[in-house]
Amino acid sequence: MLQRCFRIFLIILLGYTAWAFTASAEENLVVFRENLKKAVPGDYLVTAQNKSYTFLHIYSKGNDVLTLEEITVPARKAPHKNYSWKKWAEDGAPFHTSWNMYDIQLSTGEVLRAFSLTKNTWYEVPQSDHFFSTLLNLRFVRIPSNERKRVGLPSLEIYDRRPFWQPKVIVDGKSIEGVNFGAWRAHWPKDNSDLSGKTIEVFVPEDNQQYPAYFPYWLQINGMVGSAKIRIVDSGRNFVSPITFER
Repeated sequence: MLQRCFRIFLIILLGYTAWAFTASAEENLVVFRENLKKAVPGDYLVTAQNKSYTFLHIYSKGNDVLTLEEITVPARKAPHKNYSWKKWAEDGAPFHTSWNMYDIQLSTGEVLRAFSLTKNTWYEVPQSDHFFSTLLNLRFVRIPSNERKRVGLPSLEIYDRRPFWQPKVIVDGKSIEGVNFGAWRAHWPKDNSDLSGKTIEVFVPEDNQQYPAYFPYWLQINGMVGSAKIRIVDSGRNFVSPITFER
């Protein structure tokens, strides 16, 4: 159950690739917004989680439906270091274990249906009660500076001058230096789900106009045994899928 929720959370995370952290007047509170209109076909990202990698791609976008392509490969079978993830997918994603297409309704964020290219069949995406509506209405609060993780040994000074820890930004296999991130936190309501009462933290670039980074580059769910983390290991634009998907 937890694995399924975590997987759906990942899909929605990219599905809301423009979910967009729209700040309130206080600029210390953000909520999910139905802002999928900013998603651009060809945009892609690669995530690492649970000993596997997932290649996510905005395949197409129509009037009210966005199609998301998802390819998963075990970490032990993943491309070697410095290999192009984009080329890996273009070459048919060697050693992948699943290849799916998801239709997401733009107006609601709901996953309408899914198609498994691996099994060549449509299937229903399980809906976890009010999972989607809950996700869309989570209220993310900016994490105070004194609670953010910093780099270096603890300081004895009253004012901690150590730099904040920042996730890496990788675009087309190249690290982008000097990107500042905002850190945000939300609490999942106590609803008896697998995420009940869990704390979710995300790191989003402060300037999201210069990079294909209108999605979090780091997502962490605290309150489990340890913590569940999703990190972005590559991202880019102008990807063309090697498959033709027709409904």
